[in-house]
Amino acid sequence: MRYIVGFFPPDRIFALVDALSEIHVHGMTVSDARGFGQEHDADHPEHREHMGVEMTKKTRIEIFCRDDEVDPILDAIYAAAHSGRRGDGKVFVLPVLDALRLKTGERGEAALGPA
Repeated sequence: MRYIVGFFPPDRIFALVDALSEIHVHGMTVSDARGFGQEHDADHPEHREHMGVEMTKKTRIEIFCRDDEVDPILDAIYAAAHSGRRGDGKVFVLPVLDALRLKTGERGEAALGPA
């Protein structure tokens, strides 16, 4: 099992939800986030001086899935969110050791629901 977490500009959320729905992602969490990326690193070519730290609005998505679902999900995210401009966002894929569905007591991949 895998945990996919991504950070994107808020204006991409509808395209992301549509793209992920088309490939039948069974569940996703969406939340608002704020943060900053490499443009705040003094060694980065696009660094700008700021009075304090400027936080950029982002949308965070979280998906738990089976290992074989990762590539199609990443392909859909890339197609929906990539513009080639600074600030497109990042996606991380992490291992999930276990899961528990509280309603039924199912563990592991069974807790994710039907494939």
